[in-house]
This record gives sequence, C-alpha cells and structure tokens, in this order.
Amino acid sequence: MIKRITLLIAIGLLGLVSEARMKPLRFVNGTFKIVQFTDLHWVEDASFKTKNDSTLNLMRYILNAEKPDLAVLTGDVVVASNAKQGWDKLCKLFEESQVPFVVTFGNHDHESDMSNAEILEYIADKPYNLTFDEDPKLHGSGNCSMPVKASEGSGDKWMLYFFDSNSYPKDKFYGTYDWIHHDQIEWYRNTGNKIRMRHGHALPSLAFFHIPLPEYGDTLLVKKIVGNKYESVCSPMLNSGLFSAFLEQGDVIGVFVGHDHNNDYLADIDSKIVLAYGRKTGYPPAYEEVLSRGARIVILREDKPSFETYIVDSSGTSLRYEFTKISK
Repeated sequence: MIKRITLLIAIGLLGLVSEARMKPLRFVNGTFKIVQFTDLHWVEDASFKTKNDSTLNLMRYILNAEKPDLAVLTGDVVVASNAKQGWDKLCKLFEESQVPFVVTFGNHDHESDMSNAEILEYIADKPYNLTFDEDPKLHGSGNCSMPVKASEGSGDKWMLYFFDSNSYPKDKFYGTYDWIHHDQIEWYRNTGNKIRMRHGHALPSLAFFHIPLPEYGDTLLVKKIVGNKYESVCSPMLNSGLFSAFLEQGDVIGVFVGHDHNNDYLADIDSKIVLAYGRKTGYPPAYEEVLSRGARIVILREDKPSFETYIVDSSGTSLRYEFTKISK
C-alpha cells in the first residue's frame, strides 16, 4: 500500500513537471519578467566548490526575490570537465524554483568534456528546460524562437529569439571570435516573416546570445547609455549583418548578451533598439573582474513595444531603464 501511494505521488509530480515543460510562456497581469544569468564559468571540481556554491546561492536568491517567468543563461555556463554534474546542479535549481529556462551557448561551453550538441541532448529532458534546436541544419546548437502569449486567450504578443553565437572561426585570419552566420540570420528573417503574415504585423521581439555584435563597439557614439563599460567590446571581427536584419525586420527591439565580464551597460539606439549586456553571474573569475556578481532583469509590457530593465545583485537593484520603441 505504501509503495502504491509513493508511486502515485511520483506520477503526480512527474505530471506537474511535464505540464510545466509544455505550458506556453504567457503574460501575467500585463507583464512578463525575464532574468538573464550569464557567464557562470562553472568548473565542476572540489577546488571550485566555494565559488560554485556562491553562484548557486546568488541565483537562488535572485529567483526567489524576482520570481521571473523565464530565465535565460547566455553562455559560458559549464566550462570544464565533469560537465554533466555541473549541468545537473544548475538544472536542479530551476526545478526547485519552478522557473522555465533557456540556454544559449558561449564560446567556452564546448571546451568541457561535452560538445554543445551533446549538452543540448543531455538537458533536453530536464524539468523546466525549454531549449531546443528549431532547425538542426543551422550553424550552432539551440537556435530557437518562442512566443509569449497574451494574459487572456491564445494570441501571441511578443517573440523571443535565442541564437548560438558560436565560438571561434576555423581561419584565424577572421579574428578571435566567431559570428552568427547567414543561415541563422535567414532562419530569423523567415520566422519573423511568417509571424508577420499570420498576425498582419510584426510582433515586438527580444534576442539573446553570448558574443556581442560589432555594433556594441559603436555605442560610444550613442547619447543614451546606462551602466558600466570597463573593458573593450570583444566582438567578432566579421560583421555578418544581424543588427541590420533586426532594423530591417523592425521586430527585435532589445538584444541581450554576455561575454565581456566587466561590461553591464545598455545603449538605446535612436529609440528603435537597445543593445545591452547582462551582469556576470558566476563567481569563478576568468580574468580581473570589477563588477559585483548579479543578473539582468527585463520586464515586457503586454500591449506595447516597451520594456523595463535593471541590474540586480545581492545589494539590490540598480541601473533601471524604461524603453519604448518610437516609430519614425
């Protein structure tokens, strides 16, 4: 009898987890909150236990305090051997918090003992993981898009795009870092065009990936800059045209990346699009780092192309900014 009750409880819990995995992203009372964690640089080794515990504690604190509707990990998550154990601990955190999450890979994730494709396959069945390969033929792993549905009804209100920004070009003539390739850009364009045909107009959208676009290096010319810039922008040398695609499509109004650990600024480009960094989350340092560990919060507005964003760390919140796209 006890075994039967235990089995029924287990089946019930599995049902709740499956429902959470399949439940669409949806606005609640007109808002949808996203937390961006980035650059955890998790190393599954006894010598890193204190730093890893600090990272987990900070993420747990932020998840409990902010109660986001979605978490996005923008790359350089688990970066060394014994990667499965590291991913198990991180995935368990989202299961405990009951927060859906998406992963976009960075340039260091594949330097563990798993390729990005193997990581994607390993976490595919983890509770609350939403990451998937929308088109396995594309460069990278985990390129996918997701709608955020209306508070009431089944209509789509926003779109979220997740890109693998890849790692390093095979030919070093083209610089240190790889770029988002033309097939990925074409996939984004095609997806946006289908949405436009379905709804009669473009949906406001956000894009998340790891390595900043070359245009991040031009943001010093922008008047509306909020946040800290303590290191040079480490972008690809080759510009594959994703930023211009965003402007031409007219849907993506916010881009969120990681990679540069001492930058957390955002730049408002002519009230058309925001280029923003997250705040480095992981305690293991990769080089000299000056910012406190934290995360970026993004709160979408349901009925207009507008969002609020700010940085959160153990001391509280800072660098608040409200963006509304202005058509010109």
